Amino acid sequence: MSIEIKLLTILPRIAILGISRFKELLKEFPDAVTRSTVLTLYDERSKFGFYIGFENDKPVVKGVDLRNPPLATTEITMHVDTFIAILKNKLDFRTAYIHDLIDIKSNDGLPPTYHLILWSAFFDKVAEILK
Repeated sequence: MSIEIKLLTILPRIAILGISRFKELLKEFPDAVTRSTVLTLYDERSKFGFYIGFENDKPVVKGVDLRNPPLATTEITMHVDTFIAILKNKLDFRTAYIHDLIDIKSNDGLPPTYHLILWSAFFDKVAEILK
């Protein structure tokens, strides 16, 4: 099975799991329910896009067409190997960002560092759940 098919199969489940177990983070960042991202994963051959966010206070994850992505408060781009290393807890999201392995673009006027803090907490939670 190709890595593309594996990602398309597992990412929505992982993200829903991470968002649904987000209660501690929501206490610290109550406006997280107003946050969303288009996560772009790429390798040498292709790109994959996913929307991660909330709709009606419920977590939503769905594949997106990167030629016409939905509006999100953040855009996160990383190589698929970086993504997998983060999920396997072999690489910290913040460390990856510092080493330019992750690009974060803000679409809501808030600084990218705000989104870095919020989404690093999300990926920490997902990696913790997957242990």
